[in-house]
Amino acid sequence: MRKLLLAGTAVAVVMAAGSAGAADMARPVYKAAPPPIPVFSWTGFYVGVHVGGAWGTKEWQDPVVAFFGGKTGGFSDPDRTIANYGVNGFLGGLQIGYNVQSGPWVWGVEAQGSWAGIRGADSCPYFGGQATTCKTNVDALGSFAVRFGGTIDRAMLYVKGGLAWASERHKISNPGSADGFGAFSVEDKHWRRGGMLGAGVEFAFTKSISGKLEYNYLDFGTRTYSFEIAPTGLPFGETVDVKIRQNIHLVKVGLNYRFDVGKYPVSARY
Repeated sequence: MRKLLLAGTAVAVVMAAGSAGAADMARPVYKAAPPPIPVFSWTGFYVGVHVGGAWGTKEWQDPVVAFFGGKTGGFSDPDRTIANYGVNGFLGGLQIGYNVQSGPWVWGVEAQGSWAGIRGADSCPYFGGQATTCKTNVDALGSFAVRFGGTIDRAMLYVKGGLAWASERHKISNPGSADGFGAFSVEDKHWRRGGMLGAGVEFAFTKSISGKLEYNYLDFGTRTYSFEIAPTGLPFGETVDVKIRQNIHLVKVGLNYRFDVGKYPVSARY
């Protein structure tokens, strides 16, 4: 009898343990969801610096030239090219802008200003012989553009377009004879407006700092410049109106610093 009681007790204990284990196995086990993975955001204000190189062309055409280069009166000759030469040099400056990111796409605006040393010159004998030189100096450049880009996390490819400005000096000079007879040097300086198109790539090294490589094409069209030419020793002078067409290509590298990092979070969830 005693043995039967012990055996019955053992069976009851085993069955209870089995029932408890089965209940534990049937109950679902919940784990905490992983935290969202942070994704880099391009949204916000930024400022930066850039340096680069430039090259382009200048084409001079004479709508009105009188008394010089064999002409004997004031008249229009709009299709005659009197000088066509290249310019090249360097630039460096600042940029400021603002981006808004939606998914992988980024819209923004950006203003840039550059100090420049872009120069070129060529002989232009129509203004008094082979010794006459036409010269161009571009001293500053500016632009205001809209940007649109696509991103892969910290990398962004973008295009841009807008307005461009150039501060430039055009100069005509001739040293004259050995004693200075017939010498002249005259300059016209203006800010000039045109259009700009560009493209680039930007990569964020940290949450705040990114680097970029960018190409811009600036087209300033054609503008008329006036030169008051009065050679030394001659009793007369002449106003010469010259149409000058120009374009400039820019390649720039730069660094940007973004403000409000973390203010506009973007995240990807499982």
